[in-house]
Amino acid sequence: MNPPSPTRRDWLKTAALLGASAALPAPGFAADAAKWTDRPPIQLKGLRVTCSEPVLVKRSRWFCWFPSLIRQPDGTLWAVMNAYADIHVSDSFSYLSRSRDGGLTWDEPRVIGDAGLNHLLLADGSALVIPYYLRPRANGTIGAPCNVISPKGQLTMRASGVTVGNWPKPLKSMGADLATAGFVFNGQVVRGLKDEYLTTLYGHFEGDKRYSLVFAESADGFKWSIRSVVSGADCALAGEEGPCESAICRLKDGRLMCVFRLASFVPLGQSFSDDDGKTWSKPVNIAPNSVEPSLAVMPGGTLALSCGRPGISVWFDAAGKGSDWQAVDILAQHNASRPQDVINPDSRQAWGGLAKLLRENLRGFTSSYTELMRLDDQHLLLIYDRLGLGWNAIPDESPETNSVWVMRLKVES
Repeated sequence: MNPPSPTRRDWLKTAALLGASAALPAPGFAADAAKWTDRPPIQLKGLRVTCSEPVLVKRSRWFCWFPSLIRQPDGTLWAVMNAYADIHVSDSFSYLSRSRDGGLTWDEPRVIGDAGLNHLLLADGSALVIPYYLRPRANGTIGAPCNVISPKGQLTMRASGVTVGNWPKPLKSMGADLATAGFVFNGQVVRGLKDEYLTTLYGHFEGDKRYSLVFAESADGFKWSIRSVVSGADCALAGEEGPCESAICRLKDGRLMCVFRLASFVPLGQSFSDDDGKTWSKPVNIAPNSVEPSLAVMPGGTLALSCGRPGISVWFDAAGKGSDWQAVDILAQHNASRPQDVINPDSRQAWGGLAKLLRENLRGFTSSYTELMRLDDQHLLLIYDRLGLGWNAIPDESPETNSVWVMRLKVES
C-alpha cells in the first residue's frame, strides 16, 4: 500500500495549526542516558578509524530515506529525511528530527515542506534549510520558500525563500505539470575568501541530454548568483547522467575540491579550483563511487568522503590532497552490530520490482545517500538509511520497515 502523498494544502493546514514559528518539542531525555559503543578499530595507512555501533534515528513503514545532517553552533543536530517516493514533485516533504546529545538520541520528528539535502548557518547561528526543488521566478531567476531553524529550535518558513540568478544559458524545465525549474540545490556549503556562501546546483540546460554542475555564490544565503560551471554536459568522464550530485570542501592548501556523481555504479568525478570557484580543473575520476558524496575535513587536513552504491563506504585521504583514498566498509560495521537490520551490500538487487523482492526473499537495502558531519577534532557523524524493500512502498502484510541510522567515527593519526 502506498502512503498518501501530502499536498501543499496539507502543509499549509499543518503550519496554520502549529503556528508559523512553533517551537519544536523538548527532547525529553537525560543527557547521559545513552553512550556510544565502539567497535574494534580499523587500521589504515597513517590513520586509525573506530566506528561506533549504529544508533537509530527513525523507523517507519512509510518512505523515510535520503538523509542529511545539520549542526548548529551549540552542537544541536538535525536530521532531515525525505518522506516521499523517489519521484519528482512540486513540493518536497521531509521529516525533521533533533538531537541535543551528539546523535545518541533523537526527538520524534515533525514534517516540513520545501526542504533539501544541504543547508547553511546564518550569522546568528540559525540554520537555513536550503530547498531542493526550485520554481521559475521573475527576471530569469528561480527560487523556492525555505525553512529557518533558530538557535532555540524555532522553525519558521520564509515565503520569499531563496533565489538563484545569473544563469549562463537557458534552463530546461522538469515539465509543465510540475512547474519546477530544471536545476536543484545539491551539495554542501563552504565559505569563500570574502566570507560569502558557496555551493553547487545541478540540472539540465536547454538542449542538453546530460546534467551540468554549477557553482553559486551568495552574500546572505538567500540571494544566489551563478559563479561558474564546474563541469558541463560535455564532460568527458563516463556516466550517462553527467555531472550532478556533489560535495565541496576547502583543502589545507586553500584550494576548493569538488567531487560529483556521473551515474550509479561508476567512479566519482573530481575537479579543483585555485581561484575560489571562478574556474575549475579538467575533471578526473577517483576510486570512490558513485552517488551523493559528502566531504569533511579534519583539523590536520585529513579528508573524509562518504558515498556508495554499491553499499556505503567512508573513504579517507590522510595527506589531504584528494588523491590517495582508503575505504572503511560501513555496511560491514552496521551488519555486525545490527543483525536484525542487515543491509544487503549488493545494491543492484534492490531493483526489479516488489514481486521479485518478495519472491526471492530479498530484504534490506540502502539508497547509499549519506552525509558526513565533523563533530570535533577527532569525531565524525555519518547518517545513512536502510530500505526494507528497496525503492518500493512496504505492503501491509510485510513486517519490513525503512529506517535511518547514525554512526560515530573516531579518526586518529
